[in-house]
Amino acid sequence: MVDTKLREDKATKSAGSDIRQNFGTNFVVIGFFTPNYEPAALAFSKNLAEQRISHHLYARSLLGDSWYSQTRQKPTVLARARRDYPDLPLIFMDVDCTVRGDISGILRSPGDLAMRIKGTALGTTRRALKPTTRVLLLRPTPGAAAFVAAWEAGCEHAGGGDSAEAILIEVMGDTPELYAIGTLPLSYAGIELHDAPADAVVVHDTIHDQTRPAWGLRRSAQRYFRAGRNAAYRLATGKTYDELYKKRGAQDRSK
Repeated sequence: MVDTKLREDKATKSAGSDIRQNFGTNFVVIGFFTPNYEPAALAFSKNLAEQRISHHLYARSLLGDSWYSQTRQKPTVLARARRDYPDLPLIFMDVDCTVRGDISGILRSPGDLAMRIKGTALGTTRRALKPTTRVLLLRPTPGAAAFVAAWEAGCEHAGGGDSAEAILIEVMGDTPELYAIGTLPLSYAGIELHDAPADAVVVHDTIHDQTRPAWGLRRSAQRYFRAGRNAAYRLATGKTYDELYKKRGAQDRSK
């Protein structure tokens, strides 16, 4: 029988071992890490310990040969954590998140589960809604269990180039009657550090993984593109693109 309480022990730091600590909170923050992300997981555990937040970060092996393959481990980790802590709300976070204070307000989100639903531009005239699971609340309900099972099954049969969130869009479209999905307040959603609102309690700072050299180049290109686009819009309109379209943090960056 699995003990549903976190053991009162210090964070396990040996390679290949889960990292967990108990501080008596009425929820557990969970996440997972592959060997190349272990330093980030240890830093995240230290951050959570400073906030006295109970957590369990699962050690996982690398799967496949792409970053997308690793993301598809998310529902499997959720399923395992649901078995380990069947009576507690779970708050999943990517290990490159940072918690700045009390996160218990996440539990006030409605639904069997809650996540951020992000607006995404499709060209110049259309927009779409996209779920993001960087931070995800999972309640101990039958609906939440059905959600995890459907997502896990979708990931098991996915192609190598599909991310967990791309699969999630299909799953949410196929099984909406099984669960209720709420939305997280932006302050808890783990928005990127440069875009996060001033009152953000959970923020995200994407790791420049040395096993993915193209990622650093991509981030640099994005920064140069953003700066160039802002300069062009300011020249043409007197305002940057971020200011015109009310990107978070634009006011602070323009000062």
